[in-house]
Amino acid sequence: MSVEDHLIGSWDLAADGRDGSGRDRHAVPHGVVAFGPSIDPSMPGSVARIDRGNGRFEVPGIHDFGTTDFTLGLWVNANARPTSALGDLAACFDPSTRRGFTLGFGHRDVCGSHSNDRNLLFGLDDGREPRWTEYSPPSGAAVMIYALVVHEDHLYAATWEESPVPLGHVYRLEGRTWVDCGSPWDANSVTRLAVHEGHLYAGVSRIKGGGSGRPDSLNQNPGGRILRYEGGTEWSDCGQLEGADSVAGLVPFDGSLYAIPIYSEGVFRMDAPGAWTWCGTPGRRLLALGVHAGALYGAGNDHAHVDSAIEQTRAGVVVAARSDAGGGGVFRYDGGERWTSLGLQPDTTQLYSIETHGGQMYVSTWPTGLVFRLSPAGAWESTGRLGNETEVMPLVSFNGMLYAGSLPHAQVYRLDEDRHWSALKTLDTTPDVLYRRAHAMGVYRGELFCGTLPAANVFSMQAGLAVSYDRALEVGWRHVAAVRAKGTIALHVDGRLVASRADDDPALPLDLGAGPTLWLGSGPQAGLDGELAGVRLYDRALEADEVAGLAVKPIS
Repeated sequence: MSVEDHLIGSWDLAADGRDGSGRDRHAVPHGVVAFGPSIDPSMPGSVARIDRGNGRFEVPGIHDFGTTDFTLGLWVNANARPTSALGDLAACFDPSTRRGFTLGFGHRDVCGSHSNDRNLLFGLDDGREPRWTEYSPPSGAAVMIYALVVHEDHLYAATWEESPVPLGHVYRLEGRTWVDCGSPWDANSVTRLAVHEGHLYAGVSRIKGGGSGRPDSLNQNPGGRILRYEGGTEWSDCGQLEGADSVAGLVPFDGSLYAIPIYSEGVFRMDAPGAWTWCGTPGRRLLALGVHAGALYGAGNDHAHVDSAIEQTRAGVVVAARSDAGGGGVFRYDGGERWTSLGLQPDTTQLYSIETHGGQMYVSTWPTGLVFRLSPAGAWESTGRLGNETEVMPLVSFNGMLYAGSLPHAQVYRLDEDRHWSALKTLDTTPDVLYRRAHAMGVYRGELFCGTLPAANVFSMQAGLAVSYDRALEVGWRHVAAVRAKGTIALHVDGRLVASRADDDPALPLDLGAGPTLWLGSGPQAGLDGELAGVRLYDRALEADEVAGLAVKPIS
């Protein structure tokens, strides 16, 4: 059987979106799409260039994937120095029914940690209810999972720990067992993790317990330091943030690593290990950094007097915003020491996370449990409150939908329609405490992982059926193929199988239905930031050797 016999769409994207399969399913470009030679000369001929998600291709006439097998292969050259979420490669997905498939990048910053670096995800869904798996806490002394990060096929967790030895640690998940990777510094918490240029970095802090309704730590050693993981339990010192004893953000942007403290103002850039450059301040403290559509942003903290605000929070008092117009605030970094305000959010004093979904920026807030979205006109729009929660922390765009974690009940919510968040699960039920947080999130093994306070639980959520490539996709032209074969899905990179998963119930296959349209270079998270070429769609599952054949780069 010839591979070409089952080719139902072929788009070289050399000069336009014409379909070379003979079926006249031409891809219609939208937005800004440029055609021409690649910036990487290893790919001959002409390719399509989409910058920061500002363009995409629509393929009419291909939308009913149902329960049938298919293979989608393509060449992609993602931005080597990301300044955006990198975006989706292809999708046929209806968020109103949660039906369809998505193929794209996981490259995101969750609560100021860089949880996924150039990872890929291929997922299907047909509106089924998610399935949850609970993992044991990584340590009996841990009270909070502060960060979850994927690095070189493993999930890493950063902790805040109390007695008997109040030292923050980093742990690595091996199967269902946590392996101790040591304590990077003698502070009580590891608050942020990030993958940058192939290395895992950690930010350490002296966390003040009152902000989470906890007692003050017995360990008062200062943090504010960045360290790099060297394997085993070894960490190398990458320097101190001047005047800081904590780290609230650790995020790569345009080839550099940026950091911010929790309890003081300022943004810093690492120009070399141990060498940090002051990048100014937007005029208030920041609680997180995030990257969106070509720029680095800071999420504002409106509490000017730190210790007073923490003591009031410990007593259950909500500190008012500085201005009647609102608080928090989002600020764009313009280089040097320059920052521009994108405005304040009403009824808000603190912002915790910045995420891209539907090509727009979303931010999570305290104290009214709201999530805001930045409109194309530059106004902040409320997308609704998460139940009766008062604080929203992590935001993650995963398998077509936007998810969030909350306080005080440590719940996970899904945005099912504008201004309607559906409660999915309570992750921490510790009794007799002021606050419970669902704080850290990351995508690993095709599932959404989440960590909590004060039990330091870790859960994973399976939404539909998804697989992920849990390594940073190498810079340059890469061939990516997504295959659905009866009850199994698989992801291939450069002709090599990197992930596969079988449906829990193969007798009841996921019905993807008839999605609105097939998009290339875009999807429910965001448009691609990079180059695209050689897209092929087949109405059967190709064998491994056939996929490898697609991954042979054309010769000029």
